Amino acid sequence: MKKYITIGITLCCCIFLSAQDKKPWPLRVLHSVKTYIDSSAVRGIDPNYIQVPKKPWAVMLKYKTNDMDLRSTSTMDREMMAEKGLYGELNWESAFKPRSEVSIGAWIGYRGYGLGYSYSLHRSEGRNFSIGATGANYGVNLRIRSFNTRDIEARMWGYDEEGPFNEPFEETETWDDIKVKSAIFDGYYMFNGKRFSYAAAYDQSSIQVRSAGSFMLGLMWFQTSIDYARPLNGLLIQILGGVGRIKLHEGSIGVGYAYNWVPVKNLLINITAMPMLVVYNRTKAYLYESNYDIFLDEGEVSPTGKKYVPDDDDSWQKDITLEETSSITKYGKISLNIDARASITYNFDRFFLNVYGQVNHWNNKIDNNRIKLTDWYVNASLGFRF
Repeated sequence: MKKYITIGITLCCCIFLSAQDKKPWPLRVLHSVKTYIDSSAVRGIDPNYIQVPKKPWAVMLKYKTNDMDLRSTSTMDREMMAEKGLYGELNWESAFKPRSEVSIGAWIGYRGYGLGYSYSLHRSEGRNFSIGATGANYGVNLRIRSFNTRDIEARMWGYDEEGPFNEPFEETETWDDIKVKSAIFDGYYMFNGKRFSYAAAYDQSSIQVRSAGSFMLGLMWFQTSIDYARPLNGLLIQILGGVGRIKLHEGSIGVGYAYNWVPVKNLLINITAMPMLVVYNRTKAYLYESNYDIFLDEGEVSPTGKKYVPDDDDSWQKDITLEETSSITKYGKISLNIDARASITYNFDRFFLNVYGQVNHWNNKIDNNRIKLTDWYVNASLGFRF
């Protein structure tokens, strides 16, 4: 009898293993990935500080406000002016500051591994895409953003034979779209993953039940492209010394500290601050030439042979030419930066609310041109676990 029982169990095991082998390889791979994610979510954590929700999936509705401030300053000192047979000093400054972008979107993920997409509610036609993963000791995230805008201000100041001057430039209504594309990748390693959960604060795939903090190691890669090389932007390009397109690249590493404070049950407040050492800083500017006449007055003939009549005849605009002539690449020195963010989360049974924000700052210099960029965003989410 025992022999038959043994044979029966052996046959059942063979049938089960054979059925597993017949599964398509994509399903086998997905099963292995799922097993790894499930095990890594609980590996090494202290359940007195961190809890992992039983429902692994989560979906969020997101409301986001994003702002960018890019300032570019060009200077022609006395020596440079003298080379052109002129007297004095001339400074141009452009403040590229699109109005705050508001967007709505959604995110879906499995235990912190997820995808997100949002779309701008403004005329800038902005889009945001994000992909991220968090574990007990690590977090990585890639955010890609693109939008169009015409919101830019410019002014000119300095002195000449008649003395000092400071003049704003107010012709933004004639400028064409400026296209902006940027990407930020950041990764973090937490030294106290046993009691501190970064995921609890930023994607809610775990729940922090007692206050704890952790030192952290981080790295960040930032790149952006700002392209205003359109014929109608010829005047703006002349103001900026012929620069019609800029690409910024920056890589940095840092060590910081993050703290999860749980003042009452289900409420979590996180503050993270990380000084960053910028080890790679590259700026590339593309130079253009245009026949757009910056000093064109009413009744004058443009370089294209058209007579300019303000507000009555815009036919000359189709004859504006713009041609890329060269590019300049500059590498900045090693410098200090800071990555700062904060988050507030409240957990219900399956629902959760979260608000978090982040701010970044970069700067570089190309000869007599200085570029400063500040980028920040605030994100509000309503999530559901299932």
